[in-house]
Amino acid sequence: MDARRNAALLVVTALVALSGCALWHTPEDLPPSELPKRTVSEDTVMLEMARISLGSLEEQAFQGVWQEVDEQSIPLDKRRELSANGFRVGIIDFHVPAVIRDIIKGKEGTKGPNGEEMVQVDGEARAAINHRYFPRGKRSEYVMVPLQSEVSLLERIDGIVRGETYEDAECKFIMKAFPQNDGRVKIAITPEIHYGQARQRVESGEGMFRIENRRETRVLSQVEFAATLEPGQTLLISGTNEPMGIGQVYFQRESGGALRRQVLLIRVAGTQFDDLFQTSKHVKENLPLNDDSTEGLLPSHFDEPTGD
Repeated sequence: MDARRNAALLVVTALVALSGCALWHTPEDLPPSELPKRTVSEDTVMLEMARISLGSLEEQAFQGVWQEVDEQSIPLDKRRELSANGFRVGIIDFHVPAVIRDIIKGKEGTKGPNGEEMVQVDGEARAAINHRYFPRGKRSEYVMVPLQSEVSLLERIDGIVRGETYEDAECKFIMKAFPQNDGRVKIAITPEIHYGQARQRVESGEGMFRIENRRETRVLSQVEFAATLEPGQTLLISGTNEPMGIGQVYFQRESGGALRRQVLLIRVAGTQFDDLFQTSKHVKENLPLNDDSTEGLLPSHFDEPTGD
């Protein structure tokens, strides 16, 4: 009987000792808590956008950049319509031309007002790099021309030129990204002018009504376009050699008492897509636009070789 009692006592003592180990940790013994890391959806794309303001000498050198740009990636009819309204668009194949890299490299980057989202390059604010995550098909606005008291616009629609003036106007690009199963990304861009005073508007959708405060919007559908890029490729958007029409409004801005050409670069910096479609070989380089531009951001599947 004593042997059984002693055995039972040993079992109880062991259980108490084990439970004590689990329940009586002091705060010093506990590992520091961590917030869960941000997960990125498979339908999310990271785009890196750089807006550059060219000086007169840089603008002359920039004309040669178009020899390294694939403009044929945009359908011919759409290219003609874009050109008639002062737009020029093409895709840079992985290696950004030296003229552009020289403008945005070698300057000490400083974080913008949105923390990690913006890197300002060059003290004259002649180049700015912005990173954004784009869930599939979600609308995102990029302000190309900040608020102006008045914007006068000449546009061509079906061969007919019309003019209009917009007060208290901003010129924006509406961007949507659509990741493809093979790792490429379709980027759809629609220029819009937002103008006038914000007013309350009743919007309906999904079986309910909501009240929004927003301004009038002019959608410039004749210059909307889409392009499909591989990770590391860069979409180049600027004006025609002779500034005119919508392109003149979007890509020419006064700076330091002179008119400067604006250039917008959009690079596919990272994607999350179904591994079933990944190639087993190193695809191509996915280089950032400058050394500061991808600090702390989502790595691309294409940054490192995967081996044979």
